[in-house]
Amino acid sequence: MIYDKLSEIARYRGLSENLDMGIRFLQSTDLFSLPMGRTEILGSDVYCNRFNYTTVPISQSSLMEAHERYLDIHIVLSGLEQVMVAPIETLTEVEIRADEDSIMYRGAPEYTFTLEPGRFLLVYPGEGHLPKLAPKAPEDVDKLVLKIAF
Repeated sequence: MIYDKLSEIARYRGLSENLDMGIRFLQSTDLFSLPMGRTEILGSDVYCNRFNYTTVPISQSSLMEAHERYLDIHIVLSGLEQVMVAPIETLTEVEIRADEDSIMYRGAPEYTFTLEPGRFLLVYPGEGHLPKLAPKAPEDVDKLVLKIAF
């Protein structure tokens, strides 16, 4: 995982061609002008989803997700959210959602990050993550997630 300022994302160039494409997109696009839903950048290899939601408290039924094919770059455009992260080796597999490239897990997080405008969280395939959590009270969030085949 990588947690950093969005203004520093260029330092992560060179890890993969698809990630480089995603970084160029982030640097050259007015993210607030993107429509809700999916925007393809390089077909199914690099695309983003923009969506709105209200954060929720963590609960016993909360599931972490991990991906096999894609890495995610989570970017909050407005609002605040917490994202919990844990290595999948410490989690218990619950469900496979192959059509979503997601494997769902239960378990305790090892790290908690607060996403706010101007920051990003990159999670690699195999890293469990639980987004959409309320930092204190529920909050409305406008968010962008880049999906990058890795």
